[in-house]
Amino acid sequence: MSFGNISYAATDDTIYVNKSDMDEPIAYGSRDSLYLDIRKNVLHLYGEAYVDNGWVKLNAGYIMIDLDKNEVLAQYRLDEDSIEVENPVLTDGGEEINARTIRYNFKTEKAYIEEVAIQEDENYLYMGQAKRHQNDQIHFKKGMFTTCNLEEPHFHFQLSRAVMIPDDKIVSGPMNLWVKGVPTPLGLPFMIIPQMEDRNAGLVFPELVPLSQYGFGLQDLGYYLPISDKLQTTIYGTLYSRGSWGIRDVTDYAKIYKYRGTIDAGFQQFRSGFPENINQNKLTLTWRHKMDPKANPTWNFSTNVNFISDNNSQNNLDPINPNYFNNSFNSDINLTRNFPGKPITSGAKLSLRQNALTNNVSLASPVVNVNVSRFFPFKKLVRGNDGIKGMLSRFGVTYSFEGQNRTLFADSLIQQNRYDLIGDQFQNGISQRMTIQTTGGLFKQNVVKLTPSVTYSNKINFQQIEKFYIDSSNTTGIDTLQKMGIAHDLSLSVKLSTALYSYYRFVGKKKPTLRHVLTPSISYSYIPNLNVTITDSVGVNKALETYSPFERSLYTTGSTRDQSLLTFGVNNTFELKRISEKDTIEGVKRTRLIELLSVAGSYDFNKDSMNLSNLRLNLRIRPIEWLNIVTTSTFSPYDWVDSTGSTLKDYAVDNGRLGRFLSTNVATTLTFTSEESRKKLNNVIDQIPENWNADFEYFMLHPEYAINFDIPWKLSLSHVYTLAANTSKTELNSDDYSQIQTLAINGDVSFTKRWKLATQTNIDIKQLAITNTRLSLTRDMHCWALAFHWTPIGNNKSFLFSLRATSDMFQDAKIELRKPPAFL
Repeated sequence: MSFGNISYAATDDTIYVNKSDMDEPIAYGSRDSLYLDIRKNVLHLYGEAYVDNGWVKLNAGYIMIDLDKNEVLAQYRLDEDSIEVENPVLTDGGEEINARTIRYNFKTEKAYIEEVAIQEDENYLYMGQAKRHQNDQIHFKKGMFTTCNLEEPHFHFQLSRAVMIPDDKIVSGPMNLWVKGVPTPLGLPFMIIPQMEDRNAGLVFPELVPLSQYGFGLQDLGYYLPISDKLQTTIYGTLYSRGSWGIRDVTDYAKIYKYRGTIDAGFQQFRSGFPENINQNKLTLTWRHKMDPKANPTWNFSTNVNFISDNNSQNNLDPINPNYFNNSFNSDINLTRNFPGKPITSGAKLSLRQNALTNNVSLASPVVNVNVSRFFPFKKLVRGNDGIKGMLSRFGVTYSFEGQNRTLFADSLIQQNRYDLIGDQFQNGISQRMTIQTTGGLFKQNVVKLTPSVTYSNKINFQQIEKFYIDSSNTTGIDTLQKMGIAHDLSLSVKLSTALYSYYRFVGKKKPTLRHVLTPSISYSYIPNLNVTITDSVGVNKALETYSPFERSLYTTGSTRDQSLLTFGVNNTFELKRISEKDTIEGVKRTRLIELLSVAGSYDFNKDSMNLSNLRLNLRIRPIEWLNIVTTSTFSPYDWVDSTGSTLKDYAVDNGRLGRFLSTNVATTLTFTSEESRKKLNNVIDQIPENWNADFEYFMLHPEYAINFDIPWKLSLSHVYTLAANTSKTELNSDDYSQIQTLAINGDVSFTKRWKLATQTNIDIKQLAITNTRLSLTRDMHCWALAFHWTPIGNNKSFLFSLRATSDMFQDAKIELRKPPAFL
C-alpha cells in the first residue's frame, strides 16, 4: 500500500519514507487501533502505543506521528474512570524521561515536554515545562529536585529556572527549600547540582563531641577525593581538647565484574595529660576485598583483615565504640585455586588471631594447603551396586596437604617493637593425610551399613624438644632444637550403622502418630603406635620420664601407645504427625518434639585403667516455633572423692553410685512475635544484601535482634545455665558444683507505624545484677531517620542522638549529639 512518498507495509508495522524525509525506518505499534490520515499525512496510534527509530523509543497511551514535519506527539489517555494512565515515556540511549506530554522532532532531536520526571540513581528531578535541545541540554522552569521517591516528596528544592547538562550538572537560578509542600526561608540565589558521574572533591563535616574522657572534640573532619571512576578516598581527622588525636584514611576501589574492596587505615594517639603526661599510640587496619565469581573461574583472592596494634577493643577515640565488647579480632588473606573438572583445590593463607582476654597473638604466615576431594578410581572399571562389586565401585580416596609457619606471642611484643623475638618463636611443619573408604550393606535390603576405612597421616616438624635434669633446682629443663623429625599415624577402622523406625498411634480426632527414629552406630578402630618416644632420667629426683620430642612442635603427635577403641553412639528423633485442615498439600502437620537426643562414648581395650571414656549427651528440642532448647552434658561413670572432688579409677556403681555429671550447659531461647512477623523474621537473612559489611554479620546469625519496621513487636529471651563439677575442692571453694546463669532480654515494639522502641539487657542471675543495658528509640521518616541510643548501665555508658538523611547524596546532612554535658 502506497500513499505518495510513503510506503506502508501492513505485515511488519513499519513505515518507509524517502531519504528526503527520514533517514531510517520507524517501527511503530499499538494495542487498540491505528488510523492514517492520508490528506494530512498523519498517523494516530491508540492504547499502549510505541514508536521506535532504533535509538529513540517513545511509549504512551496516545501517539500522533506527523510524517511531513517528522514530529511525534505523545500524550496520556483516560481510562473508564477518567484517570490519566499510560503517561509518555521517552527512552534515548540509557536516559529515560517520564512526562505528561512530549513533542519530539526526529530530525532536529528537539523536544518540548510538560510535567517531566527524571530519575537518576536515588535522585529525582521534576520539571513543569521543559525543552530539550539538539545538544541534549534540557531547559526547564518550575522544577523540583529531591531524593524522596514519593509523588509528593517530604522535602524538595524548588528551582525557578534551570538547565540540565546530561552527565555533568544542573545549573539553577534562585531556589529555596520546601518541606511537606511548605516553603521555608532557606534558599540560595543560584545552585549547581553535580551529577553522580561527576564526583567533586570536598570537605566532610565533622561530628561534635561535647564531653568525653578526652575532653571536647571534633570527630572525623574529612576531605573526600575522587581519584577515578574506580578509586576514591576520604581522609579523616579527629582532635580532642586534652591532646588526643587521630587520623584515618578510607579508600574504596572497584572494577565492574572484577573486584571491589575497602581499605580503612588509622592512627590514634591517646594523651593522659598532666601530671602523668603519657602518650599511647594505636594503629588500626581494616581491609575487605572480594572478587567477582565471573572474574576468574580458577583463581580467587579475598581478604578480611581486622587488625589493632594494642589488642584492646575498649581503647578508642569514638565515644560510642561499637566494638567495645569484642575480645577477638581475626584477619585472613586468602588465595585459592580451583581445577575445573578435577577434584583438586589448593590455596594459601595469611592468618592473624588476636585475643584481648589472653593478651596473645597467633600469626600463621603462610598456610599452604592442597585438598583432593573423594574420587572413585574403580567406578568406571567395576559395574554394579551390590556385593563386592558395589563396594569396589564405591571405593573412594581423599587426600589433604598442609604446610604452615606459625607463631604465638604476647601482644606486648608488638607495642615494644620486638619483632626479632616474634621471629624467633616461629614454628613450621607439614601435615599430610590420606583416607581410603568404601561402603556396603549387610543382610536383606542392606539394613545395616558397613563402612571400612584406612587412614594414614604423617607430620613433619622442624622443631623438637629435648628434656634434661637440673641439679640445682631438682626440676626438668626443656631445650628447643631446630631439627627435623617425622611422626606417623595409622588408623584401621570399621563402622556399622542402621536406622530403626517405630510408630505409635494414639486415639484422637486428628489421629496423632508419633514416629521415633533410632540410629545406633558402633565402630572399631585400631591405631598402632608408630611414633618414637624418649625415656630418660629427667624427672624429679632423676625419675624416669617418657616423652615425645614433638610435644611442643607445631604438629603434635597423638597417643604414644597402641590404641584399640570401640566407639558407640545412639541418636534419637521424635516427630508427631496429625491431621491439619490448614495444610492443603499433605493434609497433615508435623512437629519435631525432639530434634536430637544422642549418647556417645568409647572403650579403649589397651588402657591399664579407666578404659571407658566419659559419656557425651546432647539434647535439642523445639516443640513450638518460638522455643528452642539445647543441652550438652558430660557424664563420668567413675567414682570420686567427696572431700576433694578428684576422680578415681574405680567405677561409681561398685560403690553404689551411678556416676556424676562433670559439666552441663543448657541454652534456652524464646522468641515471641506474631505468626506473620515470624515469617518475616525467618526471611531476614535472605533479604540482607551481599554488599552489607561485616557489621551486619551479627544480624545474619541473630535475625531476631534486627530492627525491622515491618515487624510490629518481638521479644527474645535467652537463658544460659552452666553447671560444672568441682574436681579440685579447697577450703575457700568446697562446693560440689559451680553455677553460672545469664539472661539476655532483647525486644522492640512499634507504638506507631514509624516509631519503634528497642532494648537489650544482660543480667547476671547469680549476682542479681544488670551488667549492661541499651535503649534505642528510632523514627522512620522515609527519607530521613531519627535515632536515640542510650546505654545507662555498663562500662560503655554512652548517649547518641542523630538526625540524618537516608540518601547517599545527603549522607553528610546530619545532626549528631554524643555524650552531652553533665547538666543535660
